[in-house]
Amino acid sequence: MPLPLGPAALPRFLARSAAGTAAGCASVHVLVQVAAPHPGAVGTAALAVACLLCAVHLWRRPGRAAWTAHAVLTTAMLVVHPPALHHHAATSLAAWAGPVAGLLAVVALLLAVVRGIGAVHRTFRS
Repeated sequence: MPLPLGPAALPRFLARSAAGTAAGCASVHVLVQVAAPHPGAVGTAALAVACLLCAVHLWRRPGRAAWTAHAVLTTAMLVVHPPALHHHAATSLAAWAGPVAGLLAVVALLLAVVRGIGAVHRTFRS
């Protein structure tokens, strides 16, 4: 059953979109790990789990803590391996996974920025 439109519709849409990007990023990392295992597998798996937990939190209870964790994890991922500079093993899956994960991370961060701007705007309007 669709949720009604109202003042919470945009924040809910942003949270669920961010949850989707976080889950997508985690999925891409897991797929790459399965296709081309590497020595940092434990770290990759831990980050994928963190992304999935963040996605669930954003989907179910998109409060300040969920958005903060989302922004911090996404920023950390982009800092650790920028999409344009990071290369995985030369498998067909890994060849597209880096750019896809990078794009998802950038979209996820933009969603967090839009949500943050909306929260600041509401604070000043009150």
